[in-house]
Amino acid sequence: MAGLLRIAFRAGLAGPRPQLPASFTQANKASIPFVPVDWVFRFFPYFSRDKVRFMFRFNQISFGCGLGYFYLWCHTPYKCDNYDHFDESMLYKYVKGNMEKTGQLDENLRIKVKHFYPQTQED
Repeated sequence: MAGLLRIAFRAGLAGPRPQLPASFTQANKASIPFVPVDWVFRFFPYFSRDKVRFMFRFNQISFGCGLGYFYLWCHTPYKCDNYDHFDESMLYKYVKGNMEKTGQLDENLRIKVKHFYPQTQED
């Protein structure tokens, strides 16, 4: 067991060192929402005097900005809506028209199953 552990350790040392992405190494210089956090600590010392309260408020503000972005910008009501949930393409209309001409559409609608579970005669 010790020999296998020694071989694994040496293989780990011999391989290339993994590098962190630039977004992780530059995280202290740029942050969301739009203002780097180190600027807040430098230029607003009264606002960031208590580090725990600042972190708590920063998380609340970031959550509010994200929620506002989603509901006010990304979730605009009545834009590109289709309450039918069925957009008939030109091919669909062409095939449906041909089926209406030959009578296949009426036959398909006649034998179409409209219920998932079997229905009794009373229903």
